[in-house]
Amino acid sequence: MIQRISIFAIVLFLAVFFQSAFILIDTIEQPKDTVLSFCKAYYQLDESAKSYVNNQKKIDMIDQYFYAQKQKANERGYRDNYLVSYLTNIHTKTIEHTNTSAKVHITAKRAAIIPWLKTRKMTHVDHTFSLIKKDNQWIISDGICTM
Repeated sequence: MIQRISIFAIVLFLAVFFQSAFILIDTIEQPKDTVLSFCKAYYQLDESAKSYVNNQKKIDMIDQYFYAQKQKANERGYRDNYLVSYLTNIHTKTIEHTNTSAKVHITAKRAAIIPWLKTRKMTHVDHTFSLIKKDNQWIISDGICTM
């Protein structure tokens, strides 16, 4: 009886140990996570997209895109967030990865929800981003211009 309890305790300990290790490994920030978060924020017209770039010229490009999308929506008589898109079928691939830089390719389908038609317009997203690591955080350095 004591032998069964000790075997069960060892198995339980190992399960908790490995689960904790996998959780800690999963929390390490990867370049593909930065690209995914940026793309989601960018197509949802979320201001947090600017936090993934550090170049003022690229931040201005993001602002111009947001402004143009909001203008289109307003011209059609809708709210600012009418042209928000969501990403589905997302696939990322790390092409290059070093300690200080990375190159990530993302493909996805972008669904623009059109409420009055109760349908979705699907477009294909296919971009490659270059990233640099600055202050232990991945930042997009190139690839925004082609969006």
